Amino acid sequence: MLFKEIFSLWFNVWVAGLPGLQVRAVLFDCVGTLFRVEVNHELQLRILHERLVEAGFASPYRAFLEAYEKAYARHLKVRIEELREVSNGVWTAEALRILGYQADPSDHEIERAVEAYFKPYIEAVKPIGCLRNVMESLKPAFKLGVVTNFTYAPAMREILSKIGVLDLLDAVTISHEVGWRKPHPKIFQSALKAAKAEARETVFVGDDPYDDVAGARKAGIFSVLVEKPGNTGKISPRREEKPDLRLPSICSLKDFLGRG
Repeated sequence: MLFKEIFSLWFNVWVAGLPGLQVRAVLFDCVGTLFRVEVNHELQLRILHERLVEAGFASPYRAFLEAYEKAYARHLKVRIEELREVSNGVWTAEALRILGYQADPSDHEIERAVEAYFKPYIEAVKPIGCLRNVMESLKPAFKLGVVTNFTYAPAMREILSKIGVLDLLDAVTISHEVGWRKPHPKIFQSALKAAKAEARETVFVGDDPYDDVAGARKAGIFSVLVEKPGNTGKISPRREEKPDLRLPSICSLKDFLGRG
């Protein structure tokens, strides 16, 4: 207990300019922060179509793709403008209805098809090299969690297991399950509740200036931006999108927190 108190004090000194910050929890974005992924989206769509055809939803691939893109675009508008999450099953079922089928997101066949759709994605995931070491070094002193925009929670949980961090997490907050997307404050509030932490004692680490930095700051959480090509030096001048701290990667996090 003494070590944790000394360590927390050391961290408070480090974050000069933010006196009184008592860090109890560290939350992370997932895609781009904990792991990278490059996947062939065309392959995913063809697998989805094949599984649906096998389940009895027969249609030419091009006709399915047109219906799928139409349904996806309609729900994307809601996801962007209202920050409400919509799962893959919803727009997949809608695409099938456009094609004249009776379909519901809860249908077992659609669930299986969506699961198959994510297999190539899961296989393509590559964790940041230092990930497990960083998480293990932080675990003794902090509650750890993730807050991620992801449309199919089972796939994300499988990914977290694959990259070796699921067992270290106190809270897993996924937009598919919460119903809200970053940067909406409600998904961050849900994560804080799951981690049993207060905003004022939490650090959020992510790679997106809008979803992660603006979202965390609106929720009253200290924001750390992991820099990458495309976001370095390109932060919006709006105050809420300026991170409290920048780091070159999560590998630097344990040094910053004194866990090197």
